[in-house]
Amino acid sequence: MKKLSLALLLITFVISLSAQKKTYKIACVGFYNLENLFDTIDNPNKNDEQFLPDGEYNWNSEKYLTKLEHMAYVITQVGDEYVKGGPAVLGVSEVENIDVLEDLCATPLMAASNYATILVEGPDRRGVDVGLLYRKDLFTVLSYSSHTLTVEGYDDFYTRDQLLVSGILDGDTLHFIVGHWPSRRGGEKRSAPLREAAAQLSRSIVDSILAVNSEAKIFIMGDFNDNPSDESVKKHLNAAAKEKDASVTKLFNPMYKMYKTDGLGSHAYRDHWSLFDQIVISEGLLGDDMTSFKKYQTRIFNRNFLLQKEGSFSGYPFRFLVGSTYMGGYSDHFPVYMFLIKEKE
Repeated sequence: MKKLSLALLLITFVISLSAQKKTYKIACVGFYNLENLFDTIDNPNKNDEQFLPDGEYNWNSEKYLTKLEHMAYVITQVGDEYVKGGPAVLGVSEVENIDVLEDLCATPLMAASNYATILVEGPDRRGVDVGLLYRKDLFTVLSYSSHTLTVEGYDDFYTRDQLLVSGILDGDTLHFIVGHWPSRRGGEKRSAPLREAAAQLSRSIVDSILAVNSEAKIFIMGDFNDNPSDESVKKHLNAAAKEKDASVTKLFNPMYKMYKTDGLGSHAYRDHWSLFDQIVISEGLLGDDMTSFKKYQTRIFNRNFLLQKEGSFSGYPFRFLVGSTYMGGYSDHFPVYMFLIKEKE
């Protein structure tokens, strides 16, 4: 019996040593509302009059180039706890066109990380869209498509399309749904049906992917203009607040606890913090099998330099413009990001 016990202890010790020798790969994905990234060129099909040299905001080349540099500075620091040069994949919103994203990717910081972009023009009245930035040496695009939101009874309603991009990150096939759901203009309750419809559109895209592969790794990311506890996210997107419940809904919202328990936010308005910027994931990104990418950590990028330091909005996100007033900051939203982890072969 003593010999058997010693043998078992030895086996346990060897297994423990083997586990300690395992090494892991970490990747980063995220989302950032860039807040009115417009160029200085008049487009008759866009509502860009304020963002022109002779417009209300005196939007000239100097301000535009500075805005690009500031966005690049933030993006290339997101996730630098574990990775350098910025996320492998980053969803973005509030961008005027593909040209501004290409200008962003051409900045020295972004170019050094080999970023490229995807954007499909949508019908939004303001003329802004969502897009995807990705590092070409890390992520290979397989396909992309744009999905327009139509709402019964709202025939004159137009908003941002939702962008679906599928690709390969270090051997894993990943699917990204990037959205900027309808705003709360006109009141939260009055506008709620529009965000619920946006959530249903996202859910239908998710379900079409899961119908082909029930273990698909899906990210639904964006500015939802609702919090993780709101009906659009909980009920209509059907994102579980607890990881253990994802087996039923097939989706998990790791940001629910961040908002409800930890009191964290990505956007401030009238002395109230909201967590509109979210990353919801499918069940395929959960579990203990680390032979492929799994969720590791979810965070808000709220570094000190992104905070307003003085005035009545001290502690809020440090904005680039407030109306026509030049502040020289970044955006009215913080980026959100997620680390993925898997064993090295």
